[in-house]
Amino acid sequence: METGRDLEGKTALVTGSGRNLGRAILLEFAARGANVVVNARSNRAEAEAVAAEARALGADALVALGDVGDPDAVRAIVGEAQRRFTAIDISVSNAATRPHQGVLDVSAEDWRRALAINLDASFHLAQAVAPAMIERGWGRIIHIGGGFGVAPGRVHTLAGKGGLLGLTRALAADLGRHGITANMVAPAAIDMSGERAGSPPESGPDAVPAGRWGTPEDVAWACAVLASERSGFITGQTLYVNGGRMMR
Repeated sequence: METGRDLEGKTALVTGSGRNLGRAILLEFAARGANVVVNARSNRAEAEAVAAEARALGADALVALGDVGDPDAVRAIVGEAQRRFTAIDISVSNAATRPHQGVLDVSAEDWRRALAINLDASFHLAQAVAPAMIERGWGRIIHIGGGFGVAPGRVHTLAGKGGLLGLTRALAADLGRHGITANMVAPAAIDMSGERAGSPPESGPDAVPAGRWGTPEDVAWACAVLASERSGFITGQTLYVNGGRMMR
C-alpha cells in the first residue's frame, strides 16, 4: 500500500467496505490521507474493525450502516456522512450481489433485488452526493463493475453491470462541467481470500497474461488513481484491472 498523502483533506465513502474489495479500497484511501466512511449492510462489528484499521493509518473514520438497495437508506448514509464531514468528495459504489440463477429461475423479486443493489444503488448514491460536489466544484464518482465475461447463470449480474457502464458515462456527461469525474473500475481474476492455489492458466479463455492472480490491493490502487487530483481529465472511462484477462 502506498502512503503518499495525496488525498489529505478529502472524504471518501465506500459502500460494502466491511470486507474484500471495499475494505482494501477504503484502507488505500485512508493511507493516502482521506477521511473515510465505512458502510456495511448490518454487520457493525465487521465495519468497526475496518474503521479501526483506518484510524491506525491516521484517518478519521465513520461507520454508517445501511442497505444500499434501499434509496432511503442511501440518502440516510450520505446524510450521516455529511453531518460528520460536511461533504463527500469521493464516492465508490462497491456493494454488489452475485446470485447464480438461470434465466427461467429468476423471479421478479430476484431481478428487482439484484438490480436494486447492482445498478440502482449507484444512481441513488450519485444523486445524493452530487449536490455538495457541485457546490465545491470537485468530485470523484467511481463504480466497481465487472469483467463482463458472459457465463450461464449470471443474467441479473450482467444486466446490472452493463447498466452501470451506461450510468457511468451519463454521469460523466452531466457532471463534468462541475469538476466531477465518473469512472468505472472493472476487476477480474482477483483472489479475494489470498488462498487461490497455484498460478492462473497460461492459455485458453481464463488465461491471465500477467502470470498471477490479482489482489484487492490492485483494485484499490486503481481506484486511488481515479480519485486523485491529477485524474481530473479522465472521465466516462472503464479501467480494467484483470492482468490482461479477457482482452478485446
